[in-house]
Amino acid sequence: MELEFADNDETESRSREVQLLQNVIEPDPEYQALFISDEANLLDISGLDSKEIEARIRFYFKGDLPAPLNIPVWQFIEMVKQKYPRWPEEWPPKH
Repeated sequence: MELEFADNDETESRSREVQLLQNVIEPDPEYQALFISDEANLLDISGLDSKEIEARIRFYFKGDLPAPLNIPVWQFIEMVKQKYPRWPEEWPPKH
């Protein structure tokens, strides 16, 4: 099996995006996950119930739920970027 490592800029960018989502779900750093695996989903990284997590994501994304909460965080980010290509640099999107 051959491993392929992501480019450092991409890894750093993804880390910022994951941290942003984590801040939306749980703004208090004391309650944020210390480690998020590549298989973790948004429901795994918080002690909040799924309805509260969904409400916070919908609030941040202006009522939209851009992807299912039970998919891996990395996949969630990819789906957000497909829907909002300039996220998070340009948020909210300009029409």
